[in-house]
This record gives sequence, C-alpha cells and structure tokens, in this order.
Amino acid sequence: MKRVTKVSRTSQRSLDQGYRGGFSLLELVVVMSITSLLAGLLLPALSSVRENAHRVLCGSNQRQLGQAITMFSNSRRYQIPRASVLDGEVPDPSLLSRVREGVEQQGVMLAGGDPRAVPEPLQDSTFDGLGRLFRWHYCGDPELYYCPSHKGEHTLEECEAKWTEDKISEDLFGNYHYAGHKDWRTGVRRSLLQGEKLILITDGLRTKSDYNHGVGYNVLRGDCSVVWRDDVVTRARLTTLPPIDVDGFRNLDDLIYDIFSGQ
Repeated sequence: MKRVTKVSRTSQRSLDQGYRGGFSLLELVVVMSITSLLAGLLLPALSSVRENAHRVLCGSNQRQLGQAITMFSNSRRYQIPRASVLDGEVPDPSLLSRVREGVEQQGVMLAGGDPRAVPEPLQDSTFDGLGRLFRWHYCGDPELYYCPSHKGEHTLEECEAKWTEDKISEDLFGNYHYAGHKDWRTGVRRSLLQGEKLILITDGLRTKSDYNHGVGYNVLRGDCSVVWRDDVVTRARLTTLPPIDVDGFRNLDDLIYDIFSGQ
C-alpha cells in the first residue's frame, strides 16, 4: 500500500518561491541590453555637457588674461605685452602661443646680434608674449594659460613646473594664441584703445591638436569681452605638425592673420 504525502498550499508556495528566487538567463540578457541602450543614449549627452562646461572655463581663462593685459597696459602707457617672435627679420606668428623662451633658443637669437634686441638688464628674463603677465605678477596662475579641452601637447600637467624653474632648455607654450603687440605685416602697434575691434587671444592655432575645441574657438577682444565662434573649417586648414617649408609657413601665416584681422 503506497503512502501519499500531502503538501499544504503554504508549503507548496514556499517551494515555488524558492525555485523562483533568481533571474533567468533571458531576463539578465534583457536587462543588460536595456542598460547598454540607455548608456549609449546618455553618454553623448554627458560628453556634450562636459564640453560646454570646458568652453565656459576656457572663456573664463581668456577673460582673466584680458584683465591682466588691461592692468599691464594701464601701467605701461597703453602698450600690451611684447611678443619677440614678431620683432625678428622674419616674424613667426605660429609661435605666438609661446610664453617662455628656452635658453638654447635664446642663445641662438642673441648670437645673431639683432640690433633691435632689448639690452640684457632690461629684458623680461625669458618670458615672452602672454608669459610677461606672469613674469610681472599681473597673472600668477599658470592654469589660466591652458584650456581644459586641450588634448595635444603642452598640457598643464606637462608644463606647470616649467613656469617656476630658473631656466628651461626648450620653449614653453600655452594653449592660447596671442595677437602680439603689433601687426606683423604693417608694423602698426596694437592698443586696447581699439576696443572690441581688437582680437587679442584665440584658441591655439599652431597645429590641429592645438585647436582645442575642434568645432570652434573662444575669442578675447580688446574690451575684455569673450565670444564663441563656430568654425569647423579652421581645423581642416591646420596641419598635424608645425610647418617646416615655405608654403606651410605662408599658409599658416595667412590663416592666423585672417583670424586676428577679424576676417
């Protein structure tokens, strides 16, 4: 005679719940698919938000540099920081993002005997262009010279220590291109009295990697206003490496001149 074991409904329900305690493979696949889909939708939006924040910080950097230039100009008869790369026999506007001159390069220039060279006791040490603001304590934070969107060479982390070293062997660059103290084609000196008509600073224009935002750039004007310009063409005209031939220098010179001329 077979013995029949009766199971109560409560016990059967407990057993069923025990077997149903985990996810099936199909459920896991569905959850992972939905998660991946949401991540794919959200990541571009997060990247866009991050880049917009970087643009704002970049513009803030330029505005603070503009305030430093204004203080510099007010104490020096309306002159703005001199960029020595424009004073040579052949001006080189591709180097207008340079903020400090390496001692080796400085030795080469002094050996050339340029009659317009500033006497050594009156030199601003090795700082040049926008770097003179740091040298004369109008701008004491090297971070302001570097764009948070910059991904090429000459990052803040790479360059920060070189600002306070006694001597550096190679040129030090920031991430912003400076107009310089004069128009290198006409020789006319620039002045803050030109107001909004004067473009003082843009994003880097030396190579593709110096073009910080890829699709445009911030512009600092002589009245300390900062505006954003949409521009995807300029990056296409820049080269991967600094130019080494006459045509390359001429093309880059034309590009930089057009931007600082407001064209």
